[in-house]
Order: sequence, then structure tokens, then C-alpha cells
Amino acid sequence: MTLLSKRLQAVYQMVDTNTRVADIGSDHAYLPVELIEQGIASYAIAGEVAPGPMSRSKKDVDKFGLSGKIDVRLGDGLSVIKENDHIQTVVIAGMGGILIQDILTRATVEQLSHVQTLILQPNIGEPLVRHWLVENNFKIVDEDIVAEDNHVYEIIKAQKTDAAISLSEPEFLMGPILIQKKTPTFVAKWQHKLQGYHKAVTNMKRAKQIDQAKIDVMNQYIKYIEEIL
Repeated sequence: MTLLSKRLQAVYQMVDTNTRVADIGSDHAYLPVELIEQGIASYAIAGEVAPGPMSRSKKDVDKFGLSGKIDVRLGDGLSVIKENDHIQTVVIAGMGGILIQDILTRATVEQLSHVQTLILQPNIGEPLVRHWLVENNFKIVDEDIVAEDNHVYEIIKAQKTDAAISLSEPEFLMGPILIQKKTPTFVAKWQHKLQGYHKAVTNMKRAKQIDQAKIDVMNQYIKYIEEIL
């Protein structure tokens, strides 16, 4: 685990053994290198959207002598995946929830044709990602939350299903499995958020023009969090 940050280690832990992986926005191909080195993945694509990061990833892959098992490709989102790659697991880590949602929405049927598992790590906007998963028949099967460098990251693992899925509003907001696990990092995150929401409501009530709709949303979040914690 030499190359991986705490955040990427948490992502790594969620990858099933003997799978074919595409890591989108690969960041030096650290994750694909580790997955191949440790015998977790049998093949990997490191996707980069810009030539600079792509050449850096290529250098790292070559340095470890893994160019036979890791393809570094230039392309936007899932456009780096071809149907005959037989990619089963897609990782998208280190982006905002809006961007992750956008990348998945733009993916074609061919690109997702063999994909059974999505491992997503949004930096912000986690509820947007959960909404996309539910709407596209991916069931959340695992979640993790880690604190690193003054930021808290959530990692979501979901698998394709034919069954209809539904989540409650608190589950969209806070994560169905994270709510069950209720780790100290999870509790700390939401206690901090709770204070922020309380403060925001107080300030909004003092404003010259009161935005009641916004206050109602904040109060709803406060209610959900207090019920869970």
C-alpha cells in the first residue's frame, strides 16, 4: 500500500478480486498499479482527460513494468472504455458529485455493457450520486467514510440489479450503509454539519429578506441528522 493515500486505500478495499477495472481520472495510475501489483484486478484502464496527466500515468505504469496489464488512455469520462475491454468495475474518485453524475449520465450502453460494479468517491455532492445510482438500477452494497487532510471523503460501492431500489431522504443525504455503520468519522462529520445548519438557519431568520423555502430545507436536514445521530 505504499502509493495510496488513505482515501484511495478505502477505494482499493472495495474492488472485488479478479475483476477488470477502469479508473476514470486516474491520478498517476496509483490505483490501477496497486490493484494489478497485489493481484486484485486482472486488467485495468487508467483514463485521463488531459495529455499531461496521461503521460505521467504512462510513466508510472512503465516504471512498474505493467504496460501489458494497464492501458493508459486519453479521453473524457467513460469514452476510454470500449465494449471489447469487458470492463466489470468502474472507479470514479476525487471529483465533485455533479461531475460524477454527469460522467455516468453521458456513458453509452456499450461503455457500461459489462459493468456490474461502480465505486464512486465524490468530494462533495454525495446525494446526487446516490440519486443517479437509484434511478439507474445500481444498489448500494457498501460505503466507507475517511478523514484525510482536513477533508472527509465518502466512498460508495454499488452493483447493477434488476430489482427496483428506493432510499429514504436521510439515506440519500447521509448514506444507507454509513447510517448503519455510524462510525466516529461519520458522527463527527454530521455533528459538524448540524452546527453549520443551525447557525445558517439562525442567520437566515435575521436577514432582511427571509428565504423561508431555504430555511425549511435546512430544518429538514437538521431533523434527519438529529434522528440518525
